[in-house]
Amino acid sequence: MILKRYNQLFEADVKDNKGVPSDYIEGVEQKGREQFGYNGPNPMEMREMMEAIHNILRIQDGKEERLTEIGKSIIEEYYGSILDGVKLDIKIVKPNDPEKREMVEKMFDEDDQEEQEEQEPEFESPEIEVPDVFPVDVDEVDKRKILNNLMQGEAQNVHSMMHTKRDEIDAVNSSLLNFYTRLLDINRKFDWMDSANLEEMMKQNPDFANAEEVEWEEDENGEQTPVIKVRCLDLPMLIHETVKGIYELIMANAIPENAEMARKIIEETDSLQNEKEDIKFGPFIAADIRDFFTDYIDRKTNVSLVDIPNLREFIYGYMVELEASKFLELTYAILSDDKDMADDLIKKYDIVEPAIADATGESEEQIEPSYVEEPEELSTMSIDDLIGGPKASDEPLTPPKEEKPEDRSKKLSGMGINKLNYELNKAIDSEDWEYAKEVQAMMQRKGLAD
Repeated sequence: MILKRYNQLFEADVKDNKGVPSDYIEGVEQKGREQFGYNGPNPMEMREMMEAIHNILRIQDGKEERLTEIGKSIIEEYYGSILDGVKLDIKIVKPNDPEKREMVEKMFDEDDQEEQEEQEPEFESPEIEVPDVFPVDVDEVDKRKILNNLMQGEAQNVHSMMHTKRDEIDAVNSSLLNFYTRLLDINRKFDWMDSANLEEMMKQNPDFANAEEVEWEEDENGEQTPVIKVRCLDLPMLIHETVKGIYELIMANAIPENAEMARKIIEETDSLQNEKEDIKFGPFIAADIRDFFTDYIDRKTNVSLVDIPNLREFIYGYMVELEASKFLELTYAILSDDKDMADDLIKKYDIVEPAIADATGESEEQIEPSYVEEPEELSTMSIDDLIGGPKASDEPLTPPKEEKPEDRSKKLSGMGINKLNYELNKAIDSEDWEYAKEVQAMMQRKGLAD
């Protein structure tokens, strides 16, 4: 099936989703409200945001191509191993760019058309049998909802990649990265502003909307090439929108081949009005799924996510091919933090080994079994042995050695750029801002050294 239009994600509410525990959503809601509130930016932050936008556009003026090339280098560095055969048509442009405006207007036209179709009475086709209760498989809709959140969340969670090119951005202007970072911080408050209407905001200010879509080019031999087309206003949105396009291609295999089924799933889930929900919950869902697989690889395999480029994306590629019910079963276990269940399902559905084989170019037979059974000795240990302290006859336990700042700095200095970015994302996810600053400083020093 040819991917036709994914300039809008299939946005939907995840609160009643079979693959997402209700208490998980409640926890995310509480965490998000504590961090971002209910009412959006305050008046001072609004003024700061407008000043940041003004300064970004002023500094970028005439330097859009240079910054676009920085953005392309970031994307190729982090996603190059899965972009073979994919064309990147991505540009930072001015607010009134005609191509961007055309893409934005197309988004509005298609969304308005879908809204109109929803209001019109539907007539059953004599050739298609439509169920009385559900026009489409509910599990497929729930699966698509989670994939929307994963796509949106991954795009939101990679803004830190800008810091790996800090020296190049500073060469354009030493204040630019700070303006980018502050603007992103303030914008996150809009995501949790209950009264904000994303669709209306975009319609009222189309020049300040960003646009992305996946197209297919066909050559004279009939061969088709996927094209990720992005027209946006600044570097962080160039990264954001391009990663969204990459994940749309990864998730394309989750679309049912039956055209009528695919259309109905899109009708159930595709809406600019609901995109705000995915922007809210997506970063949390994506981070927790990402952290689970990072931990799983460490626990159950003899490979490293850091050493194998895009291994996580290869794993996601196999996840999306699962039947909807199996996919939802796995995501529920992951988001419930039920590691035993999730581990068993990954083994049962054979997700990791073929992903490692694809990512490394090895056959599955060359890969050591990833599912490591617990040591047999554990079954003979008593509960007191497992949870109790030292016995009277035992030597006193040595407290864990606290890592000194100089030791941590030495450890960071020995890391490559991929490992440093992994450490930065981990620090941001855990809100360890002190460590995040240390990692960013090391990235900057390494960049200046290069």
